Amino acid sequence: MKKLFKRIKWVDVRILLVCAIAFVVYSFSNKKSEDKEISGIEVFFKGEDYHFVTGADIRSMVEKSLPNTSRVNRSIVDLKKVEDEVLSNELIKNAEVYLSIDGKLYVDVWQKEAVGRYFENGKSYYIDNTGRSMPISHNFSQRVPMIDGRITENNRGDLLKMLKLINESEFLKQDLTGIIIRGDETLMLKSRTNDYSISFGTFDEMEKKLNNYTAFVKYCTEGKLDTKQYKSINLRFTQQVVCSK
Repeated sequence: MKKLFKRIKWVDVRILLVCAIAFVVYSFSNKKSEDKEISGIEVFFKGEDYHFVTGADIRSMVEKSLPNTSRVNRSIVDLKKVEDEVLSNELIKNAEVYLSIDGKLYVDVWQKEAVGRYFENGKSYYIDNTGRSMPISHNFSQRVPMIDGRITENNRGDLLKMLKLINESEFLKQDLTGIIIRGDETLMLKSRTNDYSISFGTFDEMEKKLNNYTAFVKYCTEGKLDTKQYKSINLRFTQQVVCSK
């Protein structure tokens, strides 16, 4: 019985010893990992191929948020602070910042999506896909419809819906270059490929009107009719497209 007791105690001691050694090794390796300096900054753009901001822009923002030293210990890096600095750029929709085991700082970036462009007080802005304003990029110019006229709280929602419909259609995205909002809240559209004026009416039944316009141009193209013979296209009447020479 005494031998068994001694054996159990010795087994317990060995288990405790192994655990202690493992804890020391883990603590040492973890401390060593924390003491590593940042070995580089890697930027990855998610989603679209276009870049409103460059990788160099992002790296500059990251470096601005790091401690003011040439050798930065990863244990003192505030990842939330780095993310907030990147998100302070109004062209950025979302960002995720994380550190790798080898000491690299990774930044995943999602950019905002522009669906329209307008001028206000002499300055040009984009409208993003949530209806909010965003600044123009000096690095990349996205081809979206130009809005001419007054954007108000009353028409902003309808305008955003129409811009999304245009951007979701490959044909409309290529053909329509502008939306004019007139004083009486009726619309005129501009075509990239034709000189005719397009009278759209109000925002009512906009999807039907845009489908009618698409079908009209397709009919002319397949029937080999010259759309340049028309001076104006009227889409106000949802049951038909009225053309004037």
